[in-house]
Amino acid sequence: MSFWKTQHRTIFQGSSKTGKDSVRIIPLGGTGNVTKNMFVYEYRVEGKIRDILIVDCGIGFPDPEMYGVDVVIPDVRYLENKKQYIRGLVFTHGHDDHIGGIPYVYSKLGNVPMWGTTLTAAFANIKLREIKLNTRVTPVEFDKTLIIGAFTVSFVRMTHSVPDAANLIIETPMGIFYHGSDFKFDFDPLDGKRSELAKINAVGKRGVLCLLSDSLGSERPGFTPSEQVVGETIEKELKLATGKVLFTTQSSNISRIQRAIELAIQYGRHVTFLGRSIDQNVEESVKLGYMKFEREALVRDRDLKRVPATKQFLVVAGSQGQPDSALSRIANDNHRFVTLDEGDTVIISADPIPGREHDVNNLIDQIYRKGARVSYSDIMEDLHISGHGSQGDMMLLLSALGPRYVFPIGGTYKHLMQYRRLAQDLGFDKKDVLVPEEGQVLEFSPHNPPRVVETVELENVMVDGLGVGDVGSVVLRDRQTIATEGIVVVVIPIQKSTGKVTSGPDIISRGFVYMKDSGVLLDQARHVILQSLRLKKGRMMDWLFVRKQISENLSSLLAKETGRHPLIVPVIVEV
Repeated sequence: MSFWKTQHRTIFQGSSKTGKDSVRIIPLGGTGNVTKNMFVYEYRVEGKIRDILIVDCGIGFPDPEMYGVDVVIPDVRYLENKKQYIRGLVFTHGHDDHIGGIPYVYSKLGNVPMWGTTLTAAFANIKLREIKLNTRVTPVEFDKTLIIGAFTVSFVRMTHSVPDAANLIIETPMGIFYHGSDFKFDFDPLDGKRSELAKINAVGKRGVLCLLSDSLGSERPGFTPSEQVVGETIEKELKLATGKVLFTTQSSNISRIQRAIELAIQYGRHVTFLGRSIDQNVEESVKLGYMKFEREALVRDRDLKRVPATKQFLVVAGSQGQPDSALSRIANDNHRFVTLDEGDTVIISADPIPGREHDVNNLIDQIYRKGARVSYSDIMEDLHISGHGSQGDMMLLLSALGPRYVFPIGGTYKHLMQYRRLAQDLGFDKKDVLVPEEGQVLEFSPHNPPRVVETVELENVMVDGLGVGDVGSVVLRDRQTIATEGIVVVVIPIQKSTGKVTSGPDIISRGFVYMKDSGVLLDQARHVILQSLRLKKGRMMDWLFVRKQISENLSSLLAKETGRHPLIVPVIVEV
């Protein structure tokens, strides 16, 4: 048996007589980006897979150039032919970037059992019920331990921006891994449930082989403030409000919603929930005892007309400016029961998720146009407090655990690099702070330091409406071209028997040129199209060849004359 030692503690435990056991970590999402979290732990014996544990399965948000794409999900092709080895999936907490991908990929993983803490499981099960999937996430208390193949998983309660958030202690034949997903150390949380520092210290004394740590707040000095300060800011806003108050935050931020409701009732306002995600999460949280309030204070949206504006407090979905959200519909006068008026107040108690800044700013502009007052974090201090730890929080976790290796996760590359510098300040060697890319397979084995042994090819799997993965690079490229360069459709009627052009061709332009002012260019285009048709004599049966010739020749002309490259779609109609 071989050992790695740090501070006189054994942190590696090999079980095989040959020393060929290993644990591999494969990030399918969640490193180098903030969302789409999914990590695969793989235990191998004699080089062969024996057990697989999956941690989280979240969604990501599309980049601005991903036109029409709703969300991005992890690429799980690596796992599809390894279903027989997947022993379980454990969720760390109930945010969409950690649980939102499961409705899309569960069927590709086999009938894998799933676990999460009570509220986490409840939020994940909402998503499974929506797609009528006949499986459920099993709720687990924080004092329970799971045996999942070769992995023993324990839960550590951590404060975050959703109750029941957990870090995971993952014991393996190689040693202990601490999966430190999203966390901070709030010593005065709204629900009174502090991070379990004693549990963290205890596992640190046993010896941790590798800490995987949230790194999103690695640029911020000090500790992240307590959630309590947000409640104080909301109360200030309520004191100033002269009309109805609309309050929005992430629908999973149950503790903040609870505090906002308590304050609204204290100031004599009736509460209405608007938006499906808010309705579902509040209903589930009340059922499980995570939220409590006077039912008499609730008013249905259809009954709001009976309540004076000065007595209304609306908890609204749409803090990220989603176009179809309740708040966006209200701002655009598309809501059945609510309008924005002069003197109303809109409180946006959330920072934009990276990539959603444009949507949020547009929403704020639209609200202002309605004459309402908007409070948001850029102009109002302490209206939103991050659920992610700052440098002080990260250093506290690092110091308590004293891991042999550190693997920062949950941030962009700049956050990972800043975390590495932070760890170095605490005495870690640069080489011991591991920063693999998504898809790189990081192996821990007895006789070698952790190293990347292979790379799994990953693609962005995009969800567009009801389609999953049907928007590939070609479709996306066409959408980008249409958005930036426009589209030209060429309609050519062809006599079926002779292959001759019967009329036209007709040219339809959208987003390229204004056709009424482009007569010369259109004449040139028609000439090029007809010349392309003459390249093939006799009856024209190879329509694919004809379309290709038209596209290439017309593209060359338009590029020469305009400097632009629209998407060209030739349509040949047999008559």
